[in-house]
Amino acid sequence: MRESSWPADSLTAMRLTLFVYFLGYGIFLPYFSPFLLAQGFRPEQVGQLLAAIMAAKIVAPPLLGWWIDHSNRLMPVLRSMSWLATLLAGLVGVLVATQASFVWWLVVLGVFGLVWQPILSQLDVLTLRLVVGRSHVYSALRAWGSIGFIVSAVGFGWLLDSTPKAQQSVLLIGLLLVCLLGMALLLSRMPEPAHQPAAPHQAPRLTADFWHQFRQPALFGFLLMQFLINVAHGVYYAFFSIYLAQHGYSTGVIGLLWALGVVAEIVLFFVLPKFMRRVSVVILLAIALLLMALRWIMIGTLVDSLAWLLLAQLLHAASFGLTHAIGVATIHEHFTGRAQARGQAVLSGFSYGGGAALGLLLAGWLWVQMGPRAAFLVMTLVTLMALVLLGFCRRLVARVRPDDEVSGEVVG
Repeated sequence: MRESSWPADSLTAMRLTLFVYFLGYGIFLPYFSPFLLAQGFRPEQVGQLLAAIMAAKIVAPPLLGWWIDHSNRLMPVLRSMSWLATLLAGLVGVLVATQASFVWWLVVLGVFGLVWQPILSQLDVLTLRLVVGRSHVYSALRAWGSIGFIVSAVGFGWLLDSTPKAQQSVLLIGLLLVCLLGMALLLSRMPEPAHQPAAPHQAPRLTADFWHQFRQPALFGFLLMQFLINVAHGVYYAFFSIYLAQHGYSTGVIGLLWALGVVAEIVLFFVLPKFMRRVSVVILLAIALLLMALRWIMIGTLVDSLAWLLLAQLLHAASFGLTHAIGVATIHEHFTGRAQARGQAVLSGFSYGGGAALGLLLAGWLWVQMGPRAAFLVMTLVTLMALVLLGFCRRLVARVRPDDEVSGEVVG
């Protein structure tokens, strides 16, 4: 590849990589829990298996971030993780074919999570490095991930409706493998980007001592708030598709509802910088948490009304899109230079990995012991607890500047 052309070529490869990664995520997130139920697992076991994938995010992203920061080489690790994830997804197909026991599923999915979960946070780092100083390009790149999720969530849903049940598991694993293989091939052609140096106004504050940041009570409160935000999504991620199917919605409609949330998130990505210039980031985050609480109430109590479900899914822009975007921007503001990968990895590991894992475990227990409606209402209470914590870390969040680049992981 010619040196003069690689930046433009890298942006094209980055678009395709994000598209393909989230193409696979759009298959996994809406349809993997029904897939596990189809293998004969009980709801609490489904929660445990999904939690095993998410729990890996507690350990793997911080370790990977530390390695990347110290080696200052991002691409070799990303390539290795993507190839290993492809191999382990193939092993899931073996588990289906051999009707393996729950323990084997737990082990394989746990290891799969170890190599798959870290990829997402480091793709964010890769994207930020490629577009440093050009935030308008960043938003356009991240939108390709959203498009990939929409295409697979909707397309795979309609495809499942026309596929015999006996063949649906094979179809899911086969398409997931194709997506992972495509990502691995694309990353194998990407050059190593230059790491982002610390900005002059940030260098004295941060880069001298990475761990000094964690002595701030406000930062710990912020991470705990993000932890609870992800706990509150546990029932939604584990059982939303199952819940809708139980109430008579077709797989195609379920896919459309998942996709609608991501469409709302795409719109958010493009309008958020304008809102951040006019409204305090703290106020935006408080509004997002209140709307999140309202969302769980609507899903839990008004599931038989498609109109209310449509509104609830539009609120995904607030409950996940806005909370995550501000979360990434806050960490991006406080960890720079060669501490950047580790900063995002801590957010990804503790708050998103730990929070999602606990939320999924709790979801399985609540679903069986208390029922779907009560499970969603408990998530409302968890969301309000996160809102209380915002009061303790509001000054930290308020430091985010309107021109900071923001991002979102497309999760449905």
